[in-house]
Amino acid sequence: MQVATATPPATTHFKPFSAHGMKSSYHIYTDGIDRTKPVGVLFYFGGDYWKTQETWVHNPGGSNLKAMAAEARKKNMILVVPISPDKKTTGDGITWWEDIDKNGQYFRSLKDSLVRSYGLDTSRVWLAGYSGGAEFITYEVLADRQNWIRGGGVTLIGGGGANPMQTAPNAAVRSLPVTWHAGSADVKGNTNPPEWSAKAAASQGHKVYKNAGFGRAGLRTLQGVDHYGYNPAALIGHDLQALPNVGGATAVAQTSSLLKGGIRTSYLSTGGAPKYGQPTSAERSTGFLGGVYQGFTRGYTYYWSPQTPAAPVKWGGAIGTSYKKAGYERAWGYPAHAERSLAGGAYQDFRRGGVVNRAMWSPKTGARVVKLTGGIGSAWRAAGHEHNWGYPVTNEYAVAQGVQQKFSNGRVATWNRSTGRVTVTRG
Repeated sequence: MQVATATPPATTHFKPFSAHGMKSSYHIYTDGIDRTKPVGVLFYFGGDYWKTQETWVHNPGGSNLKAMAAEARKKNMILVVPISPDKKTTGDGITWWEDIDKNGQYFRSLKDSLVRSYGLDTSRVWLAGYSGGAEFITYEVLADRQNWIRGGGVTLIGGGGANPMQTAPNAAVRSLPVTWHAGSADVKGNTNPPEWSAKAAASQGHKVYKNAGFGRAGLRTLQGVDHYGYNPAALIGHDLQALPNVGGATAVAQTSSLLKGGIRTSYLSTGGAPKYGQPTSAERSTGFLGGVYQGFTRGYTYYWSPQTPAAPVKWGGAIGTSYKKAGYERAWGYPAHAERSLAGGAYQDFRRGGVVNRAMWSPKTGARVVKLTGGIGSAWRAAGHEHNWGYPVTNEYAVAQGVQQKFSNGRVATWNRSTGRVTVTRG
């Protein structure tokens, strides 16, 4: 299967990304990150502009974004700076808040891609925005489909008005520290549009979030500061002090308290937090054949059942995705071992009572299942597994006389329910 790495790429500028018919790019800063520990992420949204030379987001090598990356690094967080996909250069210029729903969809797709591909820790997410970027956070990112955030915080600079929540925030989101920084001189006539007051927007947004149950929402007034007098990197660094350092004694103790039994033993002996991330909860019952499961922040879920040892499923690749689509343990059963590599592919076995299913993946065939304990699976094994018939290109499907399955070396296997025999032809 296509295995997603938990290692962020090298620092890269203007990395292209497309989603929902929109195209733009982003910068990602990863220098100095300790990849043996959970890696968080700071998303920064810049303000409005008409020309690229008017904004930091088009100067990725400049001192401002470098300083912001340095603040993120102190908390073992990468910095990601998305560039708005807006293409309008007239009126209010390039913004995040115009076409806010579409831009929200674009950002969430970018976020999903980064979290999935690089195993980012969603319990350590920081959102920061300036002016129109702050408005984008309070009206959209933190207000609609925001419950992917499991911890972190928010820094809002020179803006941040709000409407009522589009999606009800869960307890983890409501517990985030959210801080508005507004200059006392950042009032009407201080920026564009001239009738907009960043100070008033911050006050109004702060009130909306307090009423929505954000108990750690705070408003700071910066005396004498106008719309162009902020130091975003310093303000973000100030707020990030509320986030505990990664991998400290508290985190280790919490991880230890949530792990037990076979899952704990396998987790610690096969990679621990650097590979799987931190547990997202204690063990939970699946309600099926006595099994339990436990999720981890790097995109893995561990399973254990009375029939099977503790083993992880990785959600970022084809086998994990197919397992989910099929119906998890109620369809294929529990994983009997972790995913293993093969020449040209990968496989993972699953057991459901007396049935053993082998999920096979190769670049050409995708992820398919061979029922090892069935007639076709037994014949496939006896013939030499994938070395003879090849990888399955279909799952078993019903035909008039029984079931059939196709394989990549041109074999078509048919099991006859009347005779119990398997015949093999070339398809």
